[in-house]
Amino acid sequence: MAPSSTHSDSSSMDGFSVAPASASQIQGISICHHVHVILDMDEGNYGQWRHFFDSALGKFGLEGHVRSTTPDADRDGEWRMVDSCVVNWILAKGVFETVRHDRHDAFTLWNTVAGLFQDNKMQRAVYLEAELRSLQQGDMTISAYCTKLKRLADQLRDIGHPVSEPSQVLNLLRGLNPRYRYVKPAITSKPSP
Repeated sequence: MAPSSTHSDSSSMDGFSVAPASASQIQGISICHHVHVILDMDEGNYGQWRHFFDSALGKFGLEGHVRSTTPDADRDGEWRMVDSCVVNWILAKGVFETVRHDRHDAFTLWNTVAGLFQDNKMQRAVYLEAELRSLQQGDMTISAYCTKLKRLADQLRDIGHPVSEPSQVLNLLRGLNPRYRYVKPAITSKPSP
């Protein structure tokens, strides 16, 4: 059911009723303040972007605009204004060039974006797995190297191909710069009982 100007439609979060924000409330909100990740096909950061976006939608009680289609009869003026705001949020930096379509609602656009990033899971998994296994520290700091390894493991998890902790440790050790060879025994030794 579409939200009306009296906000009769509300979503339930942990047993509490949350009324959706009105069009006048959300029109001035910059989504960049709530979604700190710019969606990028090459970065494979859909999982992070979606996490922030889901949080923002929940914050404003607008999940219904992307979770289910709303019948035309329930699309009053307020609903259309709110939906247009959500569409603009989704089309923020990085997305517009990828999913440009004429006349779409938030539900359709949300599912189009999801499809783009989830339809090629196996190809992404093969690419990310190869990158993870071939990553070398080189001149990176330990922090930068570990962060890059973690980012790759997170991206694989996000597309349904999690990397086990032992595998993550082995990848870290395999690509570690030789000048840190002295830490390998410390990392691989079992702690005393």
